[in-house]
Amino acid sequence: DLRPAQSRGCASPAPRDEPSRMRRRDVLLTGAAAMTALGAPPGGRADVLTPPGYEPPAVDPSGWNVLTAGEDTLGCRYVLEWPSGWCALSDLSSARTVGVDASFKDPRDEASTLAVFVSRVGDEVRSQRDRGSLDTVALSRADSAPRQANIGKRERRTRVGGAGETAWTYDVETKVGGGTAGRFGAAVELVGITVYGGKEYLVRATASGASWPAQKKALRRAVESFRILDAC
Repeated sequence: DLRPAQSRGCASPAPRDEPSRMRRRDVLLTGAAAMTALGAPPGGRADVLTPPGYEPPAVDPSGWNVLTAGEDTLGCRYVLEWPSGWCALSDLSSARTVGVDASFKDPRDEASTLAVFVSRVGDEVRSQRDRGSLDTVALSRADSAPRQANIGKRERRTRVGGAGETAWTYDVETKVGGGTAGRFGAAVELVGITVYGGKEYLVRATASGASWPAQKKALRRAVESFRILDAC
C-alpha cells in the first residue's frame, strides 16, 4: 500500500509543462464527461449507457482487459490493464494531438476514469528522480490547485523491455476538495509517473470521493500494471 503522506515542507517548483496542451487535453476529457451527464436518462441509469465518444463496454471473464499499444503510440509501446466492463475512447487520433494516448471510463460511474498521457521531457531529465524527490513531486501536485492534499505516495520500478531493465516511477494520490472537483463534490486522483527515453508516461486514475474506497484497489492495480515493452 502507499505509505502515508508526510508533513508538508518547502518544495521545489513544480515541473514545467506546456499550458496550452494541458488545457486542450483537459477540455477534451472533461467535455466527454459533460456529454455523458447530459445524455444520461432520468433515474440514474448510466450503467446502461455508453459514454459519447467511447466504445461499448469491453468485458473479459478475468475481470481485466489488456491494452497493448501499437506503433502509433506517442512513445514506446506499452501494456496496460484496464477494468472489465469499462469503455475505451474511440477517437485516439484526435486525443493524441493533446498528449492523451489512451483513455477509459466506467459507464456506471463517470468520475471513475483511467488514462495514459505521454509528453516530451527536457534532455536533462533522464529519470523521474531527476525532477526531485518523491516528497517534492507529491507536494507540488497537491499545491497545483486549491483544496487539494496528498494522501499517499510510493516509489517503485516499472519494467522496460524483456531484458530486466527498469525505470523509476512515482505513485502519488491526491484528494481534491469539492470546490476544485466540481459537481462530483470531492475526488481522488492517482498518478503513476515514469520518465524513460525522453518521454514522460503519466498513468492517471480518478474516482469520486464517495466511490474511492470501493475503487481504489482496482485503480491502483491498473496504474501499477503499466509496463514499457520496447527499449526505444
